[in-house]
Amino acid sequence: MTLPLTASLRPEAAGAPASGIVELAKYARTAGDVIQLWVGEGDMPTPSFIYEAATRSLAAGETTYTWQRGIPELRQAIATYASDLYGRELSPERFFVCGSGMQAIQIAMTMVAGGGDEVIIPSPTWPNAPAAAGLRGATPVFVELDHGNRGWQIDLEKLEAAITPRTKAMFINTPSWPLDHRRRDLHPLRLDRGVAAARALLPRRPRGRRPHHLGEHLLEELGDDRLAHRLGGDRPLAR
Repeated sequence: MTLPLTASLRPEAAGAPASGIVELAKYARTAGDVIQLWVGEGDMPTPSFIYEAATRSLAAGETTYTWQRGIPELRQAIATYASDLYGRELSPERFFVCGSGMQAIQIAMTMVAGGGDEVIIPSPTWPNAPAAAGLRGATPVFVELDHGNRGWQIDLEKLEAAITPRTKAMFINTPSWPLDHRRRDLHPLRLDRGVAAARALLPRRPRGRRPHHLGEHLLEELGDDRLAHRLGGDRPLAR
């Protein structure tokens, strides 16, 4: 008797739901002239300077293992970009280069969350984020966003109520997907700086535990250095 392949899977992996996006993509590829919007990419070809650089790299023999944390020049370029974006000097030592954004999320989840833990995720959200938590045995806890004249807002009362002794991480997706963002907005998930400063929300966890913050340093983008440092502003950022 041959057991099915799924028989050896961990319960968390076996119980993971099928991707509706993948099923939609498979259907659309056979449906004729369809513009691909389901995975967040358009129909523009890869710019020539990108594939030409890749071609030169292959021809130069750059096909073996590279620096574990990423090519130093690339990490420096990322640090320079982030320093300009956040208006503060950031060292390349704070940045790690992964094969993809999803790989970075999976690694981060593996490092901070496991069975019995909870990960707070503002919702609506990209489904891969709660899936990454679930595969680690953690429970995604959704905090519904409110929509009004100022766009999508996160209610700090709801956020605070979601924090429990089992909370190990908070996933902030920015720019928000699938909610999108407008260029004139500072941030799609805007925190009221005055409210955040008054409450100093994150330092008040049960048992003194500080949830890890996965994603961009939200309060750093808002320019509140005091709160940014309380979130761990000197810790490495995964990119």
